[in-house]
Amino acid sequence: MKTVTWTENTPWEETVRQAEQEEVLVVRDGHAVAMFVPFDDDDLEWYTQERDPAFLASLAQARQQVEEGRTVSHDDLKRELGLDPSR
Repeated sequence: MKTVTWTENTPWEETVRQAEQEEVLVVRDGHAVAMFVPFDDDDLEWYTQERDPAFLASLAQARQQVEEGRTVSHDDLKRELGLDPSR
């Protein structure tokens, strides 16, 4: 990880270019204020999904169902789908 001190003269183009290869921690007045991390289109897809309110709600609902014991075994699911549970 590379550390960059944030000033009015910080070369941001170079900082962003470096962040394509490694994490870059941005520090201002001795305190961490931001971090650049390598990020590609696959990361963007996951990032977007993980912040989607509908997705987060479905996770909360699933956790509640597990907590309440409302689950289906793998074999039972296969049977419900008309699949051979032994496979």
